[in-house]
Amino acid sequence: MAGEQYSITLIDYNGEKSTMGVHTGAVTAVSLPGLLTDIAALKAAVLAITLGNIESDSLRAFRTPGSGFFPTSQNAQVERKWLVTYKDNLPFFDDPINAIPNAGFGKIFNIEIATADAELLDDNQEFLDISTGPGQDFVEAFETIARSPYNGTTLVLSIELVGRTR
Repeated sequence: MAGEQYSITLIDYNGEKSTMGVHTGAVTAVSLPGLLTDIAALKAAVLAITLGNIESDSLRAFRTPGSGFFPTSQNAQVERKWLVTYKDNLPFFDDPINAIPNAGFGKIFNIEIATADAELLDDNQEFLDISTGPGQDFVEAFETIARSPYNGTTLVLSIELVGRTR
């Protein structure tokens, strides 16, 4: 199983909150500086594809309060979300020996990120372009830090605009 979970709680225009989370590798004294850099990149990438504000973010090693201010955009709503679909793309944990298979290899997982910025979509599209711009930046940040629930590395397959009711 994955080492830790990093989460970001977003707040919308009405003060409603929604949390997204990703598994990370184990947090150690050696890995923490790099992990903090990766966390900063993921936070920036999430803010680039959403309209909400970060209420807080946390890792078992820390919890950092955000601004707590409501966003100014009326379109910043927790019901408007990005559905991030990704898969575990690590076949073995001991490459190149390949004696320890990853039971999660190839499995598909999802996370949701609230307050999606639909203005980032091309006309008549519901999938964010992940080959360029903020979509690509998010994918790079996510794949750097995120691990599957089985602790394998991840590959983002798509980011889709969805609506969810509370």
